[in-house]
Amino acid sequence: MKNGLKIKDVVMIALLTALYLVFYMVSMAGVTALGAFGHAVSPGLCALIAGSILFFMTRKVGKFGQFTILTAISLLLFTMMGAGYLPWIITSMVSAVIADLIASRESRPPVWKVALASGIMHIGQAWGSIVPSWFFVESYRENWIARGQTPEAMDEMIRYTQGAMGVLATAVVFVLAIAGVYLGYVILKKHLKEGQARPARA
Repeated sequence: MKNGLKIKDVVMIALLTALYLVFYMVSMAGVTALGAFGHAVSPGLCALIAGSILFFMTRKVGKFGQFTILTAISLLLFTMMGAGYLPWIITSMVSAVIADLIASRESRPPVWKVALASGIMHIGQAWGSIVPSWFFVESYRENWIARGQTPEAMDEMIRYTQGAMGVLATAVVFVLAIAGVYLGYVILKKHLKEGQARPARA
């Protein structure tokens, strides 16, 4: 990657973020039937169906900061809706920066790098509930009960994010995120002319 982000790149990221959030909402609706475990792995389901968006972004933007900006916009909107939570913001932003380090330092990173970046980024989102369950469960529980969650709902959520269940949820999210990018690659490779020589970006 030779050039930094330009205004047109930020606009493109913002548009793709809006589409990404539509998929996020669809995934949240889809995991309702799975209860607390579904909520714990919901970032993975989002990544599965939105992998094509992230892959497309690496081809149309392909610059450092793309994953970080997408995540920051998403977090800002969720925070404005009252769903912001500091540990979730921290784990999500740190993982987004790592995703940029993996797959945003070249204009057309290989598919495996994009898949790995998506896996890390969505683990960061999932860890917003997993890390509190591991390290400060009481304050986590009290915080969300004060926001309107029932004690029963929080106990169920903690059950599926503590200990081995948290590890399992992390693994599920990672696998789904990787699968989503490869699915996106299959869908978009003809449109994006993947595998064909292309002139260098200006």
